[in-house]
Amino acid sequence: MNEEELSHGSGKDERGTVWEAFIFFSITLGITGVGAYLMADYLWALGWSSSSTALWILFVILFGYLAFGFTHALIGFLLRLFKSSAASMPPVDEEASKIEDFDGTPRVAIIIPVYNEPVDRVFAGIRAIFDSVMRTSQGDAFDFFILSDSNQPEQWVIEEAAWLNLLRDPGAQDRVFYRRRPDNIAKKSGNVADFCRTWGDHYRYMIVLDADSIMSGETLAELYLRMESNPRVALIQTAPGLVNGESLFGRMQQFANRLYGPVFMEGLGFWQQCGGNFWGHNAIIRLRPFMEQCDLPELPGRKPFGGHILSHDFVEAGLLRRAGWEVWLAPNLGGSYEEGPQGIIESAQRDRRWCQGNLQHSLLLFARQLRGKTRVHLANGILGYVASPLWLIFMAIALWRAYFYGPESFIPDHGGTQGLAVLVLTFVLLFSPKILCLIDLLFDRERLRGFGGFLNAATGSVVETFFSALIAPVMMLFHTQFVIWNLIGRTVGWGAQRRGAQGTSWDEAISVHGVQTLFGLGIGVFTAMTNPMIFWWLSPVLMGLWLSIPVSVWTSRLEIGLNAKREKLFLTPEETNPPLEVVQATTPTKDQDTRRYRGITAAVLDPFLNAVHVSLLRRNRRRLMSGQKVYGATVASSVPKAGGSGARRLLAERLLREGPRALDQAETLSILSDIDNMLWLHRQAWLRPNKDLAPWWQKAIRETSAAV
Repeated sequence: MNEEELSHGSGKDERGTVWEAFIFFSITLGITGVGAYLMADYLWALGWSSSSTALWILFVILFGYLAFGFTHALIGFLLRLFKSSAASMPPVDEEASKIEDFDGTPRVAIIIPVYNEPVDRVFAGIRAIFDSVMRTSQGDAFDFFILSDSNQPEQWVIEEAAWLNLLRDPGAQDRVFYRRRPDNIAKKSGNVADFCRTWGDHYRYMIVLDADSIMSGETLAELYLRMESNPRVALIQTAPGLVNGESLFGRMQQFANRLYGPVFMEGLGFWQQCGGNFWGHNAIIRLRPFMEQCDLPELPGRKPFGGHILSHDFVEAGLLRRAGWEVWLAPNLGGSYEEGPQGIIESAQRDRRWCQGNLQHSLLLFARQLRGKTRVHLANGILGYVASPLWLIFMAIALWRAYFYGPESFIPDHGGTQGLAVLVLTFVLLFSPKILCLIDLLFDRERLRGFGGFLNAATGSVVETFFSALIAPVMMLFHTQFVIWNLIGRTVGWGAQRRGAQGTSWDEAISVHGVQTLFGLGIGVFTAMTNPMIFWWLSPVLMGLWLSIPVSVWTSRLEIGLNAKREKLFLTPEETNPPLEVVQATTPTKDQDTRRYRGITAAVLDPFLNAVHVSLLRRNRRRLMSGQKVYGATVASSVPKAGGSGARRLLAERLLREGPRALDQAETLSILSDIDNMLWLHRQAWLRPNKDLAPWWQKAIRETSAAV
């Protein structure tokens, strides 16, 4: 069966059986039903009212969401306990796995979209992945593409310089490519779409990485073999593990990911089977169906709900499934890593982008012909953020009822077993998954050693649970704020993510968490003065808000994270036995050090870098002048609109006479994007007498000459 026939699929939602999903959701609905019954019985014993109806509806939604997460842990624990492969995709064909000669075989493009990222870290990671791939027998099948959307002049030049350093390895020549896109249309999805239109026909597969992604060559080769052995599969998503956590917050997130993640991923893979999801990175994609099915439309209406789809990955997986292709999760495939945020504020900033993208999915949730599991993925993503305002509304109604009718209004006239049962069941769903994950660790001696033993892992789990309880109210208010902002039309800008443990300053923490702290203090003072019993009920939630500023600062500090690491708190297997790729990605070599390149100076003065920069401009302009369509807009030129050639020449003259600080960012980008002016500047900078150059340029020329 060829790929065109496969694109129509068999029309079945799963390969072989739907029993896995039936079992999973039966357990989820059964637990939800028990909770709903107990809550209804409890509210009925109190005396049913309109507020009871609201409380019960909100409780069922939120309790069902809690049961959904618990069932992942329960099923995942049982699968791992009995060594079941029910969550795994079909194994690699034995004949395919014996292939050693890949000459003339389908090729794979590894793409790395970047946007104003730390250059040394990004290219050290690319170097680590490239070296690891080259150590495998399938290495010749892979090419690398650095797809830049960076819009800062200095960043652009440093990326080109880092790419040139990488090409000093003869093996990387004609294998590692760099392209900067002058028009950042549709952000990351537009960047990937631009690659597909330009180079997609030359490759059968595409592996998408983020700027902080790290993958081993063995994992990349395994993904290749699995795709070759399963022609109905269009996408395989790995389960990236968090690494390189430096701050206390980063180490906590990393520890939780590595301890709890395997169990939850096994449960996720069990019910979704071939109806999986895409998380935007660390995944392999079959390019032809992706290009045919995943050309994303603009959503109708105004932003933030309308416009380009931000969380495009969920939608792309859904479109592949709608066309009959299979999408799988590989929960047991290691060697896939990424880095997480290092502070509460950085985590919230990332969540704000995800919140807007996931809320956009509300317009697609009931789109025609989407598969049922795709709708579950979309709904789960929406509820992940909407749950916070729902919890806040639930608490507000309960407080209103307790305040006006007294706390005794929550105590039935005859007994209180129903309320106690609801409370106990809720705590079971909240905390038993962590207990199951610790028990699972006991049956895996290698992982247990990686966490420093069971006592060390259990201690880390208790401390992580404590901090999670402190941070949860803060994130609840953040998510509620983000949802409200989206509803009133506030959109998210596209800024570069902060990498590494830079630390949150007190001023930043006060400006971000100040309102949350005041909100918690206001509720606390009001309830303490009016009804002390309600105050003590709320104190666990209010404590997180009261301490949000110091906790945000303290958990973001590098030195606190280093102290925790020395004490082996939140130890993970990747720290006990670091993978070679992770070590190499975080230790750039001297050849990868790009600090000596500073923006337009190097692009003008360095002969080799100037020639490469101009050649890339020529190639990019030829490609864009072809009149290709990019989301409905014809791109006619790679040169920004900053006046005509005469105006740009005047800018170039001012640059030489007054120095780079005389131009703003847009003007500098305009110069860097102009082929004629870059050639003219190079000649003029070296040929003009010193009196016709700014002192800044005279110093730069002396330093460049000394370096040469």
